[in-house]
Amino acid sequence: MDLISILATVILVTTIGTMIVGVGAFFAFKLRDKRKPSRSKLDPTANVSGVQDPIFLTPYTPSAPQDVAQSPPV
Repeated sequence: MDLISILATVILVTTIGTMIVGVGAFFAFKLRDKRKPSRSKLDPTANVSGVQDPIFLTPYTPSAPQDVAQSPPV
């Protein structure tokens, strides 16, 4: 086999392998898309609508603004 036929075979096998992986990924995506997550009865935020307060984080509230003219330069 000469170099051209070897490279052509490598390119052909790579292209076919890429297409097979792409089709497999498409079917895996469709299978995952059909399986919608169900609402858990243990999740307290599953059935709440509107604006919610944070459960784990404390909201950041900045302190009162200071006078810029009296602060020392950085």
